[in-house]
Amino acid sequence: MNYKILTHDLRPPIKGGAPVWDGKTLPFTLPTVKLDTSGEECGRGWNYITDLAAGFKIAGLWPTGRPSRVLIVEPDRTAIIRGDKCRATSLTILREATTAEIEQGIRALSIPFGEHADAIVSEQIAWRRALARPRRDLQQVEAGLHLALSTRGLDWTLKRFDSAWDAWAAWDAWAARDARDAWAAWAARAAWDAWAARAARDAWAARAARDAWAAWAAWDAWAAWDALTTFYAAHKGWITTHTNLASGLREAYEAGLEIVIPTMNGVLGWTMAA
Repeated sequence: MNYKILTHDLRPPIKGGAPVWDGKTLPFTLPTVKLDTSGEECGRGWNYITDLAAGFKIAGLWPTGRPSRVLIVEPDRTAIIRGDKCRATSLTILREATTAEIEQGIRALSIPFGEHADAIVSEQIAWRRALARPRRDLQQVEAGLHLALSTRGLDWTLKRFDSAWDAWAAWDAWAARDARDAWAAWAARAAWDAWAARAARDAWAARAARDAWAAWAAWDAWAAWDALTTFYAAHKGWITTHTNLASGLREAYEAGLEIVIPTMNGVLGWTMAA
């Protein structure tokens, strides 16, 4: 199998730019580009991978805060392999990967989590489903956010903004120190600190585990990162008290939450997805 991973809106996840496919026409042959035939792993050409887990490490599970899209592709005769990356002058998109194929890739990505891999796989799949924002239900978003605040022990109020731009403008206008303190209370970054400290001492697959974690990163989806980190740290016994950071929040994303950030003392700002 040959795979190419794009963002949710069909753009290259690393370089960005315009969508490369209309999402409908199949098969679809991408335009011919110049091919770098040197030994560089990341040379010019249409890049793809034969190992989906490796692709997730490079492109991420939700690079834009929404699930990446996995395409099954066929390279032309110019295809070359450099390390765990491949490239060609053109690719033909045959179809999108099935749910089962994507889950298999996530499972391979999660092998470094050892005995906790099954639980981590289930959490990642649940987050991919939620971050797709399959529904639009304002009341369920608000209910989810209230539950998320209660879970964190925060007696905050909610403020809905018309757009993500307005929410981030409120954040920017807020005092930096207060913002950091409030973000720490909301995100519970102590779990990441616990993992980082333990990983430095724990030699078991530390590098591979970091690679898997890298696939979770996206600015619009830090909540998923924090929830997964806390979940794993609790499973490993690195933290003795486990706050389920997914509780309420994942349901809110699934109901159409776009972003959620502290915007002033005791206020959680949020917006609905368009």
